[in-house]
Parts: sequence; structure tokens; C-alpha cells
Amino acid sequence: MKYNTAFPYFPEEDIQNILRKFKELLEGKGLLSMGKYVKEFEKKFADYIGVEHAIATTSCTSALETVLFASGIGEGDEVIIPSQTFIATASAVVRSGATPIFSEVNQNFLLDFEDMKSRITSKTKAVIFVHFSGLTNENIFTIKDWLNERGVLLLEDAAHAHGASVFDKKIGSIGDAATFSFYSTKNMTTGEGGMITTNNTHIAEKCTSIRSRGLDIKAKYEIFNELGTNQRMTEVQALMGLSQLNNLNDFVIYRNKLANAYNKYLQPLVEDGSIRLIKVNHDTMVNAYWRYTVFLKNGQNREEIRKKMEGYSIKIDWAYQPMVHLQPIFKKMYGMREGDLPLSEQLAETHICLPIHLGISMKGVKYISDKFIESI
Repeated sequence: MKYNTAFPYFPEEDIQNILRKFKELLEGKGLLSMGKYVKEFEKKFADYIGVEHAIATTSCTSALETVLFASGIGEGDEVIIPSQTFIATASAVVRSGATPIFSEVNQNFLLDFEDMKSRITSKTKAVIFVHFSGLTNENIFTIKDWLNERGVLLLEDAAHAHGASVFDKKIGSIGDAATFSFYSTKNMTTGEGGMITTNNTHIAEKCTSIRSRGLDIKAKYEIFNELGTNQRMTEVQALMGLSQLNNLNDFVIYRNKLANAYNKYLQPLVEDGSIRLIKVNHDTMVNAYWRYTVFLKNGQNREEIRKKMEGYSIKIDWAYQPMVHLQPIFKKMYGMREGDLPLSEQLAETHICLPIHLGISMKGVKYISDKFIESI
């Protein structure tokens, strides 16, 4: 058996239901885009997250861009983002006209709040908190209040965090707005796709308008009051999303079982100082475990470990290397260089991610763990 790092999963009963309903759409019994299933998906996703509004989009990238535009962020503004994130977090800021300000991350690969505070200026209009691998920071509520007192928005990049929570509040309900990804590798997928969540009615209405080319969503006729774009979700994506959302709690529970098994089997490496694992306070939060991250502590060569694991039909990788501030485009645009964010860069060089998804059994976790122990 080959173990991949990510794998989409749909129960057989759901597959048949999706196919049946999509067949009806192909037979002309409904719209193919922005019809009843998209509306249902938005409503149920908002209810699940615990917010008033959810707006479906074509991707998390488009969702981030739309939220930034809707929030009035543009030329001359600054938006602070963590260095450990996908390029879309930064590129969305650039496309809005603002400047991304790259910040250090902490030992859990989450935005370092003290470093972030030191980068706040009169130009700072928002901070994007990335819930890396499905984890968050227990102090995020305090930080939101601190930012809002200074007129700075807290935006959540929840691309990894479907089903995660902290103090019983779902990720996506904490910031002024949040964005989710439904890409094929994510905890819940529609192939491509995204979602915006917010309790801010003004932001929600602006996002809904921008998503539909600037349409006046309250007018009786097709009136366009501002410039927008086409970021609309299709009905078949919504059908997949409804299936995945219905199973999301079970998905997250299973991912946590896999992670707990890894924690158990890899404990000898923790005890002898070979590796360090992400710290999660399970009393206060639920980690969605989009990734299972291991930090190497003894200078092991990641490429050699990867080659050895491939020999056992196990694929491992590491997220976002080079880090976003060291991507060639941003080195060129902003003069970023190696050493600008030393802690983040050191962490990025010493971590790996083991396979974790619904296609892996508990027996599979034991096999992967044993082979990983052999490989280092």
C-alpha cells in the first residue's frame, strides 16, 4: 500500500447522492451555478461555524482577496501576516493594493503575537492569523480585542482549520472575517472552492456584491454600484460541500485519533530528544490536524529521510518551503532576504509532515511510525 500525504474522502452513500442530484441538474432541473445547493451550503456552513453570514467563492485565494477589498484595504495600507503560510495569504494582500508585513511565528508555527505587535504602525489596517495545520492560539480573543482597540481588523485564514475550535468557539467565528479553502487536499473538499464567514453585515454584503461583479444585491434590477469579479461557486461543488460538511465532525474526530496514535508511537523519539511535536491543549481546543507536524532536533537530513520513507511507499513532505517572505516574487518586490525572520526560518528547515487523512488506518499509522523511526 502507498501512503500519500493527503487524500479526499467521500462515503459511498454520499457519492451516489451527489451523482443523483447532479444528474438532475444536467437534465435541466436546476441551475448549474449559484442555485439552491449553493444557498443551502452557505446557510449550513454559517450555522456550523456559528456566524450570521457565509459567502461561497471559487477558492480561498479569491475569498481572501474579496474580504480585503470589502474591508476597504488598499494602497498605502499594511497587513501583517505570518511567515509560515501559503503564498495566497501574501498575494491577496498585494492584489488589494496593500503591503504585506511578514512576521515571525512561534514554536507551533502560529503568528508570534509579540513580534506582530512590534510591527504595528499607523498604516496597519489588518492582521491575518493563519490557523496553521488546523491549530490556533488560546490568546486569539485577547489579541483580537487588542487589535480592534487600535482600529486594526483581525482576519482569519482558516484554510487548514475546518472543524477546529478554541474554548468551544469554532475557528472562523473569532475574527472580523474568515476564509476557508475547499481544495482537494483539505479536511473537507469541493475540488476547488472557498468560503467567507463573518458576523459583520457590511463586510458580508460587500463580499456578496464583489463576488458577483459588483452587483447591487438589494436592487430589484441588475444594477452594479462598484467593480467586482466573478467568484461564484457551482452547484456540483456545493453538493460536494454539503456532503463533506455533514461528515466534518467525524472527519476531525478520526484525524485526532490518528494524531494521538502518532503521538504514542513516536514518544520514544520525543524522549530521546530526536524530535519535537506540536503542543496542543486538548482541554481548550480541537485541532483539525490538516497536517501532522514533526520537528527534527538533531540535524537530521530531511531529504535523506524522505528518500528512505519513499522506499517504504510512504510520502512525506514539509509545508511552504521556502517560507512566504523568501519566495522569489517577494524577495524581488520587497528586498526580503534569508535571515530576516531567523526563528521562523530555522523552524521551517527542521520540520516534516507525516501522512494524515481518512484513507489511513490505525494499523497504517503504526507502520508509518515504525518506518519513520527506522529512517532517522
